[in-house]
Amino acid sequence: MEKFVIFDMDGVLVDSEPIHMELERLLFRQLNIQVSTTLHHTFVGMAPKRVWETLIREFSLSYTVDELFQLEKEVKHAELQTRQIQHIPAVDTLLAALKENGYRLSVASSSPHLIIDLILEKLGFRHYFDFVVSSEDVRDGKPSPDIFLEVAQRYQVSPGKFIVIEDSSNGVKAAKAAGMKCIGYKSANSGNQDLSLADLVTEDFSNLSLEDFEKLRKDAANV
Repeated sequence: MEKFVIFDMDGVLVDSEPIHMELERLLFRQLNIQVSTTLHHTFVGMAPKRVWETLIREFSLSYTVDELFQLEKEVKHAELQTRQIQHIPAVDTLLAALKENGYRLSVASSSPHLIIDLILEKLGFRHYFDFVVSSEDVRDGKPSPDIFLEVAQRYQVSPGKFIVIEDSSNGVKAAKAAGMKCIGYKSANSGNQDLSLADLVTEDFSNLSLEDFEKLRKDAANV
């Protein structure tokens, strides 16, 4: 029987949330808006277009969602090309162990493909994954379940067969809404995220065992 794990990218594969927030604050200053830290943290894991829809409404910005999304992509891609980025501790070992034990791996990220491709290339992780799904590929991004349901559709497998690894409240909500098991990764750099809906929460990937994944799979099969 095939086994499936879906990884979020930012905050799960790569320690990029501080960079994203830094560059987003730069964009906010350029737009002359003051976004509180509390509001900013609610955007972690959320699809960028949803973020810009919220900010346009909140601050009466005279831009379209597509204009701001394109500006964000350009700024982040240019900056990330020059930055040193680090993978989350022990996630490389976890990826290798899952792959060696027959798990099919994919990425479902709110980031655009331009950013996902750049980061996976820099980390040398692309070969682990069957494919990547971005919020650009679905109508509604996280916390909507669409992005995870798109992964299930591509594999042509029932959503209940998947385990998702997420670091944000938006991502966990999306995974559970899709009917998938979810491991919450508690990262200090992702802000104060509510991971209470996750089936299992960890602060250290080295503490996760293959038995943890097998137990989640068995629990899903018994539902």
